Amino acid sequence: MEFGIFDHIDDSGLAPAEQLEQRLQLIELYDTLGFHAYHLAEHHGSPLGIVGSPNVFLAAVAQRTSRIRFGALINVLPLYHPVRLVEEWCLLDHLSGGRLEPGIGRGASPIEASFFGIDGASTPERFTEAFDLITQLFAAKQTFSYNGDFHQVEELPLTARPLQHPHPPFWFGASRPDRAGWCAERSINVMSLVGAERTRVTTDGYRERWRELGRHETELPHLGVNRHMVLADTEVEAFRVAERAFTRFRESFDHLWNARGVPVPPVYTATSFREWHEQGGAFAGTPESARQFVAAQEQKGAINYMTVDVAFGGITFEEASRTATLFANEVMPAFSRHVGEVTP
Repeated sequence: MEFGIFDHIDDSGLAPAEQLEQRLQLIELYDTLGFHAYHLAEHHGSPLGIVGSPNVFLAAVAQRTSRIRFGALINVLPLYHPVRLVEEWCLLDHLSGGRLEPGIGRGASPIEASFFGIDGASTPERFTEAFDLITQLFAAKQTFSYNGDFHQVEELPLTARPLQHPHPPFWFGASRPDRAGWCAERSINVMSLVGAERTRVTTDGYRERWRELGRHETELPHLGVNRHMVLADTEVEAFRVAERAFTRFRESFDHLWNARGVPVPPVYTATSFREWHEQGGAFAGTPESARQFVAAQEQKGAINYMTVDVAFGGITFEEASRTATLFANEVMPAFSRHVGEVTP
């Protein structure tokens, strides 16, 4: 079992320059605490994410850290020319000494796609073509050409190549079970935002396809879930912080949908952090209780990876630092098994 950090960098109320500098300092802390990777969401025109260009921010992460791996989770493929995105990935891979782990997806918000003049209904086809182009480009030798419905490339000289061969490991937001086999066939790491029971359908499907391909369990990619988390010395203090932060975070999540008069997708159905906690989608409490929560998520979801979102809403730098430190020092050591292993 391994652990990482997931982050929206949603609007905290601070001036952007101050919030971004504090976040970089937090990531330096994650680096020293031993988290496997830092995963950053991509959003546009929304307080849910003030970093519209995650790869630019991650260039700073590459220079401020030395061990932690990182990547967008996800880069919204329909919003990029795939060649430009590959060039950015290659640059980040070299800047970091081979620590890039980029996420791929079509994006969950048709509203955000519309800001780029893209019809939300076309994003599945755009994603499929973009990923096909990307995989062919990474496999090409000297020059590259591609003729698709959305992208055409003619005799591109391959001057940008990644440090990791044949390419950095990919991540996919696989909350839909029907994508499990597709990810397994391509050895793509997966991340789920849904409950442990629904996640189990995806992880079981992934493992089943993995075995069908004749691959060994010890080589299994990361099968993970993300959970918002607040830790403190007492449960009362943890919930005090979590409830305050949840209100701002939920307002940011709902903002763009409400502004456009569109029903908010049922990603987060809770109306309070305590309700979210009781549903198993988040946690607030002490490190001892957190160990029990993580063990239950591992067993119910059949996961070998978990990310925690410790800096959301209006959580302060000190509060996020406390959660990260308590989690790394008092929770993570209880799960220090090999990647791929899951408690029976």
